[in-house]
Amino acid sequence: MGYRPFQQIEYQIESTPANCLIAHTKLGFALRPGKFEVIINKGLHYSVTHGRDSLRKTNLGSLNIANPDSIYFFGCSYTYGMGLSDSLVFPFLVGQEMPKSYIKNFGVPGYGTVQSLLQLRRLIDSGEIPDIAIINYADFHDDRNALSSRYRRDLYMGYQRSNQTVGTLMQEGKIPYLTQNSGEYVIDYCSWENLYRHWKYRETFAIMNFLQDWSDDRQLRSINKESRTLFLFSALKDLCEQEEIRLIVTGLTPSDETKKLLIELNKLGIETLDVSVDLALDQYRNAPYDDHPNELAHAVFAKKITAYLVP
Repeated sequence: MGYRPFQQIEYQIESTPANCLIAHTKLGFALRPGKFEVIINKGLHYSVTHGRDSLRKTNLGSLNIANPDSIYFFGCSYTYGMGLSDSLVFPFLVGQEMPKSYIKNFGVPGYGTVQSLLQLRRLIDSGEIPDIAIINYADFHDDRNALSSRYRRDLYMGYQRSNQTVGTLMQEGKIPYLTQNSGEYVIDYCSWENLYRHWKYRETFAIMNFLQDWSDDRQLRSINKESRTLFLFSALKDLCEQEEIRLIVTGLTPSDETKKLLIELNKLGIETLDVSVDLALDQYRNAPYDDHPNELAHAVFAKKITAYLVP
């Protein structure tokens, strides 16, 4: 059948200083403050700056302007700008094109919509209320919002491949996800130690690798991931309406799933914007070292968002 015993796929992320990502007790993981030089797969080199607020550096805009519009970007590694230096990431580029606005980038690798909701709630509770909240959506966020078996596996193995000390680094991490309790959706948390484990002998026998993959896929089919994502966006809409925040959802991935979600969000009265590029093309990815959107893709994202905000 083509199955083999499980083998780790080589993938390396090295940063100087070490550990630019750290555990977080409410969001799963967060950015360690500081300046880092990062290398992916021994070939893709970039520089990142994380502020004291644990946010990726952006071109904040002019603080000398009275009451500037504040625009906050939320999302995953695509919003964070994995593989790119600070000034090439699209929230930074939007800030350059809109110097009279105040820009912040809340993107963190591994985040989904559930973290965006929690981040926005925390901001509001602290009295920091943006004028515009832009939630950047990719179709794989559905797995993250539900903490599906597939995402548990990918997250666990991804960290294991990139850092051998992950067990110690992530010990305090609690990953949020949406689950059902008495028929209602609620946010729950999973500790790193309970995230995922290989079955015994999976790395020895092909049949064990096949059976665990089959079990993971069966669990994945048993949950309605899309309904969880819609619930989260509905909660974001209610929160933004209550605080008079303009909510915009962008679609970063050019899939049918993303387009379908944007249509459903429009029905809920949420502003949406398709900014996607064809990430199957090497010209838009950090190929050959990494599959994240590259400098050209981020330039397209920024151009489309700016054009929408400043028609």
